[in-house]
Amino acid sequence: MTSKSSGADTSPARSPQPAKPRNLAIRTFRSVLSFAIEQWFLLLLGLLILLAYFFPIVGRRGGSIRSEYTVNYGGVALIFLISGLSLPFDKLLKHAKNLRLHLIVQTYSFLITSSVFFGIAAAASTNPYIETSALIGLIAVGCLPTTIASNVTMTREAGGDVAATMVSVTIGNLLGPFISPLLIARLYLPAVGKFREWIPAEAVGDLTPLYRNVMMQMGLSVYLPLVVGQVVRALFTDFVQKVVTKYKLAKVGSVMLLLLVWSTFCNAFSSGSLSTLNTSTIVFIIFINLLLCIGFTILTFFTVRPPKAWNRWNGVLFKRVSKEEVISYCFCCPAKTQALGIPLLASMYTSSSDATRSLIQIPVVLYTVEQVFVGQFMIWWFKRWLAKDQARLDAEAAMGRDATDARVEEKDGEEESKGGIGGADGTAGVAGTEGGLRRLGTGVKDEEAGSTFATDHRRDTKG
Repeated sequence: MTSKSSGADTSPARSPQPAKPRNLAIRTFRSVLSFAIEQWFLLLLGLLILLAYFFPIVGRRGGSIRSEYTVNYGGVALIFLISGLSLPFDKLLKHAKNLRLHLIVQTYSFLITSSVFFGIAAAASTNPYIETSALIGLIAVGCLPTTIASNVTMTREAGGDVAATMVSVTIGNLLGPFISPLLIARLYLPAVGKFREWIPAEAVGDLTPLYRNVMMQMGLSVYLPLVVGQVVRALFTDFVQKVVTKYKLAKVGSVMLLLLVWSTFCNAFSSGSLSTLNTSTIVFIIFINLLLCIGFTILTFFTVRPPKAWNRWNGVLFKRVSKEEVISYCFCCPAKTQALGIPLLASMYTSSSDATRSLIQIPVVLYTVEQVFVGQFMIWWFKRWLAKDQARLDAEAAMGRDATDARVEEKDGEEESKGGIGGADGTAGVAGTEGGLRRLGTGVKDEEAGSTFATDHRRDTKG
């Protein structure tokens, strides 16, 4: 009689079913959507440049929306108003005392980068295939201060010291309207004969008209909204912080930055300035911008994080700052602001044509786009760099917990061992006592037996 085992599954194993095309399409769509959300800035930038090409009349100077007021004033003012609302005043005071931070960042922004850009532009001025207008714009890029919105955003995403970045970019953008026009109009352009004809008309002789134009625009679009933002934040700190965080106002600043780029390309396409630049000039500007942006980033890294051997040789000169602060330096030193640069150049060349302004602004726009691309790679690399330290700290913490557990177990073992020895001694003592009592009892019995034998012997003797 054959017995059947109950509960046994006798059905054949099912082979894995291939993924359904519909599920694959959904996963692909979600991946593409996730990528688009993460890279929204770059994608919108490309879309706006395309729209500027087909509809330049909308965003050009004097066009449908009067971008010289709505964007150059309103958009920039909104960027700095949001910066004022987002900038904690206590952190500003804390990092305001970091003189080394200010010295390095501002030296890079106004002296090192400007001299390198000027040197390259002067060397390229002898090349007949490179447009002079693009070289003027290249010099202007080097003289601009660091940027605000993208620096703060990318520093936060990379895990760096956001407060240090906010202080550095604020100081740089406060100094920029004074230093940048002076470097461009009085130091670099007069130094090369080919560049002298590009000196702004407002800068010939007395610089008062130039500074008047710059300070009027900077006062209305930069300083005033920044101060208003700080005052409102000081009066309603908790409410402002909640609004900034909840409604993601930093994204609004990025959108205004995109509008500035769009307006600049509208002016460029409308005036035909881009079509007047030959291919050699465009390739040269793109290559030089990318090379210098990466080069300045690497140089900044080793400036604030020199090799340990150099630090041991001279700890003051070759001081190594924290990794979080290194990230702040690497974003601030090479970066250049378009939010301040575009209106600054527009105010410097007020009496010039739209085509002239657009030609000078093109290198600024291209550098801004390229530094965003470089910044995305830097975010990825800095995250991995910080993750190594975090993994090491986690491993050390785990080792510390294991060592603590081992000591606890060893102590518990010693206590148990002591308890076992005490129990054995007690048992031996009881056993010894019991043995002594048994021997004592035996002795009494022997004594009684001896006494009985002696009595019986005396009785027998008498008998």
